[in-house]
Amino acid sequence: MHGPHVLVIDDDEVLGEMIKDLLAEEAYECVVATRGEEGISLAQKLRPALVILDLMLPDVSGYQLCQRLREDPALQRIPVIMLTGRFTDAKDRVQGFESGAWDFFVKPFDARLLVARVKNLIRATYPPGNSQVSSLPQG
Repeated sequence: MHGPHVLVIDDDEVLGEMIKDLLAEEAYECVVATRGEEGISLAQKLRPALVILDLMLPDVSGYQLCQRLREDPALQRIPVIMLTGRFTDAKDRVQGFESGAWDFFVKPFDARLLVARVKNLIRATYPPGNSQVSSLPQG
């Protein structure tokens, strides 16, 4: 039985694989993209239950990518967790929320907290019995 898809868009391949492994332990199907354009293409193809998005990508900013997700009617309701490796002030976080992010993590982050947020956002967005996402992990 396969769980919901989570799309990770982060140019740090090691971090992307770490997140993929963490979420696999919780029965999520995770796909990793290392560039923004690749991430948009995968989001359109997979229609993931949630996107984890790095703020600083080589080809497009996370803010711009998040806005593009919000502009696509098929993707606009997908929760987005934004990640950043740089120091952020309130202005950066506000810009992330204004671009459409639902949550914001600064690297390094507590893996348990990220997994808990993924679970909660997916459960809140796709209640039990929702045909858009099947086999939601319990707990």
